[in-house]
Amino acid sequence: MDWKDALLDIVKDSGLRLRFREPLAKHTYFGIGGEATAYIEASTTTELAAVARFHRQWNVPVAIIGRGSNLLVSDTGFNGIGVRLVGELAKLEVDGNVVSVGAGLSLPRLSKAMSRRGLSGVEFALGIPGSVGGALIMNAGAWGSSFGDVVTEVTVMNDTGELVNLTHAEADFEYRHSGLDTYFCVTGATLKLEPGDADTITARMQAFYKQKVETQPFAEENAGCMFKNPPGDSAGRLIDISGLKGYRIGGAEVSTVHGNFILNIDNATASDVLNLVAHIQQQVREKTGTSLQTEVKRLGFDD
Repeated sequence: MDWKDALLDIVKDSGLRLRFREPLAKHTYFGIGGEATAYIEASTTTELAAVARFHRQWNVPVAIIGRGSNLLVSDTGFNGIGVRLVGELAKLEVDGNVVSVGAGLSLPRLSKAMSRRGLSGVEFALGIPGSVGGALIMNAGAWGSSFGDVVTEVTVMNDTGELVNLTHAEADFEYRHSGLDTYFCVTGATLKLEPGDADTITARMQAFYKQKVETQPFAEENAGCMFKNPPGDSAGRLIDISGLKGYRIGGAEVSTVHGNFILNIDNATASDVLNLVAHIQQQVREKTGTSLQTEVKRLGFDD
């Protein structure tokens, strides 16, 4: 039996929503990439566990797509199953200053909900269009704050469908990195926030957002910051002084607003983006001596 036929049998016995040959370009902020062989929306841990066990049994690649804000998909697509977490896996529960969040919840929604409740710690997240799960794996951050700073516990699922609770230390948070991508999926986390004045927190959140809008591109399709900031420096600054703002390959262009953003301005392909990334890395290395490392995740590539 083909794994796609077997997957149909799994779906019959669950609430999973399944589509074959799903264009991933429409599920990413970059608007780039080919089709996933299969695409699933899982709304409960039971449904997600069924996918995990299927992945283990059939050895089929599975990628948790999240909100696709930090993702570049290959032009040839992804020969596997793309998964998005919805429903119970995007929950938000508040008990005092302790917050339980599902991995599928969007960061802007979390940030706005917490500011209304007078809880501080995630104001920076309003301008990050990703999901909680992606923020945990990447330890996303801005304005000197990182998501891992407010996390006390993370819940993950292994490839047998079992849930495992990890402490903050076990999550192994580092700059734009964690140890969480070794598990099948991150399903949620517990956050500890600081109580404060709702108006003050909201004003700070909006000030962060205003600064982001003024200093980073918002209208064009992109995947956020393309490169990690080197220690003690800014990738955007290095790209700027290397004279690369506005440099274009195919439909991909270095933003003239902020050099650390690559824009899809004219039906760019993933190849356009990768060629531009390589050019930026070469030029910055030659002109500044610094080797830039990419921050954006890749899906469907051989390397």
